Amino acid sequence: MTARALVLCTAALLVAASPLPAGASILPIYIEDNHAGTFYWLAQNIDLDQPCTLVHFDAHSDASGIFDSDKIRAALRNVSSGQARQTLLDRWRSEGAVQCFNWIEPLMPAPIAKVIWVPAEKFSPAEIRGRTQEATAFLDGHLEAAPRKSGSLRGSYVVSDFESLQKHLAPTEPLVVTIDLDYFAGLPVAAQGTAFARIWDFVIERPNLRAITFAISRPYLRNENEAQRLLTLAFTSALSLPTAEIEFEPFLTVANDHSNLAKELMAKGEKLPAFDIAQAPQELRARILSERKRISVRHGTARWQQLLSSWNDEAAQLHLEIKHRQPSTDNVWRIPARESAEIELVVEPWTTKPQKIEWFALTPKYSRCNLTNLSIDQVGFVANAAARPAWNEVVIDHHDSVLPVRKIDNLFDRQLHCGSLRLRARALVDGKIRETPVLELRRFAGSGFRAAISEQFGLPYLFGSGELSENSDTGPETNLGADCANFVIYALRREGRRIAWSDPKRLREHLDLVARSATPGTAKITAEDLQRGMIIHLDTHVAAVMEDRQPVGILDENDLVAHQLGDAPRVVTLGQLLRERRKNRFDLLRVPLPRPAATLVFGGDVMLGRSCAAKIERGIDPFAGIGAVLQSASFAAANLECTISNLGHSTQRYAFRAPARSAQLLRTAGFHAMGLANNHALDFGTAALRDCAASLSREKIEPVGLGTPTGNACAPSFFSVRDGKKIALLAISDVRPAAGSETAAASDRVGLSDAIASARSHASLVVCMVHWGIENTANITDEQRELARWLVDHGVDLVVGSHPHCVQPLDFYHGCPIAYSLGNLVFDGAPLIASWNHGALLEIGLNENMKVSSASLIPLVLETGLPRMDLAADKTDLGSVEGAPNSAAAAP
Repeated sequence: MTARALVLCTAALLVAASPLPAGASILPIYIEDNHAGTFYWLAQNIDLDQPCTLVHFDAHSDASGIFDSDKIRAALRNVSSGQARQTLLDRWRSEGAVQCFNWIEPLMPAPIAKVIWVPAEKFSPAEIRGRTQEATAFLDGHLEAAPRKSGSLRGSYVVSDFESLQKHLAPTEPLVVTIDLDYFAGLPVAAQGTAFARIWDFVIERPNLRAITFAISRPYLRNENEAQRLLTLAFTSALSLPTAEIEFEPFLTVANDHSNLAKELMAKGEKLPAFDIAQAPQELRARILSERKRISVRHGTARWQQLLSSWNDEAAQLHLEIKHRQPSTDNVWRIPARESAEIELVVEPWTTKPQKIEWFALTPKYSRCNLTNLSIDQVGFVANAAARPAWNEVVIDHHDSVLPVRKIDNLFDRQLHCGSLRLRARALVDGKIRETPVLELRRFAGSGFRAAISEQFGLPYLFGSGELSENSDTGPETNLGADCANFVIYALRREGRRIAWSDPKRLREHLDLVARSATPGTAKITAEDLQRGMIIHLDTHVAAVMEDRQPVGILDENDLVAHQLGDAPRVVTLGQLLRERRKNRFDLLRVPLPRPAATLVFGGDVMLGRSCAAKIERGIDPFAGIGAVLQSASFAAANLECTISNLGHSTQRYAFRAPARSAQLLRTAGFHAMGLANNHALDFGTAALRDCAASLSREKIEPVGLGTPTGNACAPSFFSVRDGKKIALLAISDVRPAAGSETAAASDRVGLSDAIASARSHASLVVCMVHWGIENTANITDEQRELARWLVDHGVDLVVGSHPHCVQPLDFYHGCPIAYSLGNLVFDGAPLIASWNHGALLEIGLNENMKVSSASLIPLVLETGLPRMDLAADKTDLGSVEGAPNSAAAAP
């Protein structure tokens, strides 16, 4: 999975008075060399007064007590803030106040109410009793000389072999697991892997698991190779959990080690072996580099980044892409299920040739998970489900740099050949092992709503999926799976319907009722309804209608529906679904038709100079061919890529000056605002730009994206659209020379963030016009996708792009429309370039709350630079991100 900087802090997870669902919440994983590091990390990140059980996999009991440890307990609690506690812990670490052999006792009896030590060796019942007595004697060793307020801890420390561990665990008490890698010391390599996997699978399936810590314990391992090999196992396993938040501290130490081993080595004049991450083997380096965004290093950050940079520079870089395709805004690659495609291993620089290429698929380890804290009695249909999603790494038998999708067809849904799959590749480059970041591939069947349904096949059933959160993604948009209602809502959001994650009951609120208490063969359906989305509602469960079989036009028991319940999504007949759910009636609902209360229209690049200026001087209205659409809109805006001014001069090859009456023509055409944040704003200098803005203002057209001596160039403009309700409009440029205070620059993220926040507080809808991308290509750049995500994540509802001089895809991200480029609206100069002479208007329908209810592109053709409606073009001719529609109707 991509970087999992999840939205809740670790402390909040462990501390919350009302714990989040165990699986849906973050699972913190902490890794350090010294096991005492677990004390310092837990003391800062766990609720010190909430009891939990510690399961302790270790070759040693770590049960020694600390003299007068009540002072430590009191000091931890008597701090004014979390920062003050961290300062205290840092001082103790530098003094060696808590060591690897006594770190557990000062955390007892709270927050650690019970310890279960699982030794590495296999003991008889008598030996377990002996080990228990020995460990508890250590715990209470100072009790007589320094009485502990809580008294003896003898009854709180248990020794268990692995086979008996389950019976010692309370089903509901929060669980913290710590694994010392010396538990596996000395085993043969294969046996280490087997033993680790057995413990790991047991641990991650605990529903009440709150955190995992690892201690490398280099002094207790045979050599550096064993340490690095076991750390690779720990990292690989931790990274297989998409909801894990991993903190690794390779440079932290605990001072004044006075363990028995340290004393023995000191007596011999030898140094205690220390773990050195710089000696990491190639396999571990490759995995860390490919997953670096998921690994947090808080101490020695600069040193860590320098180390990663040095590893990175050792060899060429690898990544995956699909040939002749481009990803969607969410960085998912989408292709139709029936189309051929090839996944390519790309090397940078391209002159380097990879060797020993290996391909891997990441498939769900569990088909269903319960992400809630509800009991089996409450949710019997997910009884015995895993507590969190995880990935299995499956080897693909292919060793070429190009992987045809047909070779992995067996990994998709067998019936529809569609669904979701994650891929990575590994290769030897310049003598170094390198891994690619994970590529997410989604194959879909059909189009529109049903395409978005089908691309989710293969993902697990996640009960409580609406609680998932990763960076700015929430619910099934984390691409981990869904439950029944959110399976449908995901498809609606992919279609531009900004519906909150919910349940079957609340989903009804966003749909129109077609038939109540219907039976198969009684409800009529149309092809248009199917394309837009039809839903079978069974009170506590929902399904999407996928295919209207004969007889067409009537929903009968042989028609196909898709649903997700207790497993990966399936396509079944309506009759089968009703039998499985023991129902004979259902409600039929459909996605509503858009009923806009207001309409917004946006155009692309408007250049009224050169031959267009000559036409204007001859009395020709450049907007005559589209005036009806503009004038019927509640609001219209476009990007003004010229200067309406006689001031200034230019030495640039491309400098566009428009006639003085251009501003009047813009107003007559129906425009309410023009974006000035673009690379031609300063063609004739600042004075001319200001004069142009003044000309627009005189015609009651708002110039947007232009700074003032006292104002932020990013500042929004506000427009009343209906019944006093306002929309906010921003205009920014990611293309030079939009810099400084003259025009709004996309690079000014601080000013832009403030402007969006201001817009959100004063308007019902926030629109941002962006000048970006590369000219004369329909390909969207990574920079465009990143900025689009950033804008939506920070509160923009609609993104409208310009600059490429050709139409780029209309996509939807978190339910928000992103029109990457509308191409040219008025622009001469390239009569032989087809893409230059085809543009689009973006038509946005707003509901009564001024939220987007529909989005569509209206195709245009330019003749000698002037636009008219392209009546011969179909909307599909405009191009779209794979799987994303060119139009959508959002729920009112």
